[in-house]
Amino acid sequence: MGWIVAAVDVLQCTVGCGEVFSADWETNMSRSLLVVLGVAALAAGCAPTFELPASFDVATTASEKTSASAGSGVPLLANSTWSLARVDNGSDSATAMSGDQPAGPYGGILNGDALERPPIGERIFLIELGAAGEMVRVTENRFFLAEIYGEEVPIDGEWAGTVLPGVSFRSATFGVGVGSRYGFAVVVHVRFGEIFLGSAVLYSWGTISDGALTGQLGYLLDFTRGAVPALGTIADQYAISGQRVAP
Repeated sequence: MGWIVAAVDVLQCTVGCGEVFSADWETNMSRSLLVVLGVAALAAGCAPTFELPASFDVATTASEKTSASAGSGVPLLANSTWSLARVDNGSDSATAMSGDQPAGPYGGILNGDALERPPIGERIFLIELGAAGEMVRVTENRFFLAEIYGEEVPIDGEWAGTVLPGVSFRSATFGVGVGSRYGFAVVVHVRFGEIFLGSAVLYSWGTISDGALTGQLGYLLDFTRGAVPALGTIADQYAISGQRVAP
């Protein structure tokens, strides 16, 4: 049990000591989590590394999913770049006020208390889509764990380093177009050295109309198969709009 005490000590120091990290609390907590995971993983021994899925059930509405293969996309959005921004449609605030905590399409409870939500109207990031309408890259990332993944995040199935030494990730993209509806899901695996830490699903679903996207953006952080499964899952989802910026 000594490694648990050591991990907690690291977490407390990282959050409380301004000289260790910056004063930004959200950044500290994100980095602290990775530090704790690393300490715990090294002490607990190896956790198995999993392969990225060859297919995935992609949400196109709050209740409907369609199976898609790795590398698939939304043909209507081929060879384009989109700017996604959070919008206020009233549902996020209503859910928080009511105390209702629905489950996300890929699991986890959407409670709004996970990562800091982007301000209304702020660009979250740009998504670049390839010839099949598949996601190939996220750029200008400002709000989705940018202190870990950086501003540019490739989506190509290969292991890539993060801002944090020793921590790497790889991801696969899945996309579905059903009439005017779209759905994207990016499955991410994260490891510390050769030790598997956890996985994530970054997703969006909604409609394509008049050259714009209207829908939801969400994520599921899943530690249940990693070195510290007791951390469970973290999830959130909120309304977004997308504007085409290229070509």
